[in-house]
Amino acid sequence: MGLFNFFKKSEDQEKSTPAPENERYRLALEEFERNRFKDKEQAKAALQVAYQFSEGSPLDRHHFYKTAGDYFYNLQHEEGTAALEKCKDIWREHIKYTPDILEAYKKKYHKESLLDFIPPDVPAFKRLAELYEEEGSYSDAVEVCDEALKYKIRDGTAGGFEGRKKRLQEKMHRR
Repeated sequence: MGLFNFFKKSEDQEKSTPAPENERYRLALEEFERNRFKDKEQAKAALQVAYQFSEGSPLDRHHFYKTAGDYFYNLQHEEGTAALEKCKDIWREHIKYTPDILEAYKKKYHKESLLDFIPPDVPAFKRLAELYEEEGSYSDAVEVCDEALKYKIRDGTAGGFEGRKKRLQEKMHRR
């Protein structure tokens, strides 16, 4: 293994972000990437096309939600609450779609493994809970944590969604 091979993605890392299953979806995402910093309206139109072409593919739809959620979250600084509300809608929809995403990941990657299934990253849970917490909507944030716990989603923190939920409940009781 040479020094430069160390920096290459391993096969496991490549698998964690699956290639789009639908060619038209992939092309729509490429169009989005070309326009995301140049022309917001073209980028939004490309995202809408990508959404349509991700229909029927839970893995593509999962990737769409992650991409669109990040995009609209970053647009809030330029476009204000409209972009933030769109972002929240995307994250809520992503959460509702989680069972289909998990099933697709199990079929494609877990197969007949005897090891416990570790769900893929679904950032909508963490980001929506954080946003609700910032807004002071602690009960909504707790509901998001409950959903994440139901699907065994991890948030990358030591306490996970259990710790987040406990902290939110403490804030609710201090009100």
